[in-house]
Amino acid sequence: MHPIYTAEDWKRISPVFASRRLAVSTVEIAKAILVDGQRPQDVANDRGMSKQTVHAAVKRVRAILDEHGASELVPVMVWLPPELAAQVMEMAKPYMDTKPAPKKAGKDA
Repeated sequence: MHPIYTAEDWKRISPVFASRRLAVSTVEIAKAILVDGQRPQDVANDRGMSKQTVHAAVKRVRAILDEHGASELVPVMVWLPPELAAQVMEMAKPYMDTKPAPKKAGKDA
């Protein structure tokens, strides 16, 4: 199988996965196929899982990439004054996971 993304592309778009709380193994499976060019059957055999499980992982990652237009996204880390940071955060909202993390019982918020 031919890789779809370069290692550089993958590194650039991988922050999208953290915002979606994907399991590390799901991302690793997708990377093996989409970046490293491994065959799904080989990945399944190496990990002791079904080919269907591998395809489901890749499908989930690709859906997220497509949803976010990830091939067009570029991560940005920069220190800004508070007023500019607020503007940047507002612009970033469509690309961020908007579901708040559940509060843990017994913890003050």
